Amino acid sequence: MRFLRPDFLNWWLVIPVLVASAAVHARLVRTFWRRARIDPRFTPLSRRSTWRREAAVLGAGLLAAAAMVFALMRPQVLLAARVPEYERQDLVIMLDRSVSMRARDIAPSRFARATLELRNLLRQKPEGIDRIGLVGFADSSLVLSYLTGDVESVLFYLDWLDDDASVLFGTNIGAALKSAMDVARKDDRPTRKRFLLVSDGEDQGGELEAALAIFRRAGARVDCIGIGSDEAVPIPLTASNADDSYLRDDAGRRVMTTFGESTLVRVAAATGGRYTRSTTGSELAHAIPDIVKADRRVLGWKSSTQYRDLYPAALAVAALAAAALCFLI
Repeated sequence: MRFLRPDFLNWWLVIPVLVASAAVHARLVRTFWRRARIDPRFTPLSRRSTWRREAAVLGAGLLAAAAMVFALMRPQVLLAARVPEYERQDLVIMLDRSVSMRARDIAPSRFARATLELRNLLRQKPEGIDRIGLVGFADSSLVLSYLTGDVESVLFYLDWLDDDASVLFGTNIGAALKSAMDVARKDDRPTRKRFLLVSDGEDQGGELEAALAIFRRAGARVDCIGIGSDEAVPIPLTASNADDSYLRDDAGRRVMTTFGESTLVRVAAATGGRYTRSTTGSELAHAIPDIVKADRRVLGWKSSTQYRDLYPAALAVAALAAAALCFLI
């Protein structure tokens, strides 16, 4: 144990002062009792003035004073703990950019909610995740960021995606998987690679089987998050709520989109990953960190020592003793 403010040690002199004051008080009370005879009828009225009560008052006062002085000296105790050392992993995120991700069945939209929670993940990156890569896809895929430890760089691309007004049709999950594997293969570090796919619908490309075969051979798992409600909702083309801002077919009717999870379930099952469904958007706040933290491998343990402040506990003891003192007096 150590004390950050040993200069407050002199305040311990308050203890003998309190003891001396209590002794003087007890002597005065006894003197008064000897000089002032009390009729036996009134004896019950003086039951509180007993040596037990006086001892309790003294004990509570001494405890409160001692605890306050102890807190003033800022005591700290050295604690030792064993902390796990996790395997370093890299995470490649595949984010669906297709026009259906603009649907507003999840506020403010499927895509905006996904990028919001991905930002939270980057700002509070779990221990064990080293670098992040980002792939955007619709009918084709685009590597936005290769694996990097610069979180601000990935956040920049997420901001760019949010501001991009391009209308992208189609959903080619196979192309996204191939681009993500290319990101992993072009990296020269021997860290384990993890893959996270965020999408709202079925695969409309023809490359999925070949991509899944590549992942199975590499022994790489793909965790999937499906985002979308069970309702059929229109697809907005702009941020406006005007009637002409929605995607329409040749007959002028609004094109409706529905969430389909079969492809995402299939991708997760084929690669040994996990599938999570988000129907309101709120699930993403827990799903993304839980998926990223899962399956972390502990390589070993290291000892960690740190000093812990004891003054909060001392102040709590002082407060309880002061409350008891108020009750006794």
